[in-house]
Amino acid sequence: MAEGLRVERRGRVLVVTIDRPERMNAFSQEVYEGLLETWASLVDDHVVRSIVVTGVGDRAFCTGMDLKAFAERGGPRPVKADVHEELRVTPLAVNGVCTGAGLHFIADADVVLASANATFLDTHVGVGQVAAIEPITLLPRIGLGNALRMTVLGRHGRISAEEALRIGLIDEVVEPGDLQARAIELAKQAASGSPAAIESSKRAIRAAIELPMREAMQAGWDLLLAHRDHPDSNEGPQAFAEKREPKWQ
Repeated sequence: MAEGLRVERRGRVLVVTIDRPERMNAFSQEVYEGLLETWASLVDDHVVRSIVVTGVGDRAFCTGMDLKAFAERGGPRPVKADVHEELRVTPLAVNGVCTGAGLHFIADADVVLASANATFLDTHVGVGQVAAIEPITLLPRIGLGNALRMTVLGRHGRISAEEALRIGLIDEVVEPGDLQARAIELAKQAASGSPAAIESSKRAIRAAIELPMREAMQAGWDLLLAHRDHPDSNEGPQAFAEKREPKWQ
């Protein structure tokens, strides 16, 4: 595994830990590539159904780009022109639980937990960088006003966990000592559902962000109808009637 990244399997849950506390868990090239390799390894994996992403230490979950490494190499690392190729670093297509304050992970996660002492900010403009992808992807969660405020104020726009909860940036505030246990608990609960049904449900919900209501409803209906022929569609009611755990395909 890549230096600065730890991956641990706990049954159907994969715990991914960014382990660079000396750099406040900022991305190194090794961590970036390690995350890409991790997600790629799950494409044909039929065991892992949920992901918890976390960081080592109490200071930060993930602070994004490693500014010290940026300065040492005299500029940014090479990036891909296609934003969707570049942003495969987060598990958008996987049913995952994200803990902490990494903005990319928050935007792409299904459930976001934060410790009570966590804080959130977007520092891009304060270090001369454009804040584009993060506020764009966070818009469905926090709305235009909150996205602009965090972006324009930069490091002066730091907000608490309670404020993050109020504006919808996160979903739950947990005491620091209980954070990982709660994340794994939710990940196990998410992993108990039909993977096929969850995937189609997420596609329907995310499509609704981009499509007009009428088109979004039709797209959701099409996914619902397509799933009726999937074995899980019959297995769920059958397992319920027989009072047993379902055996998902």
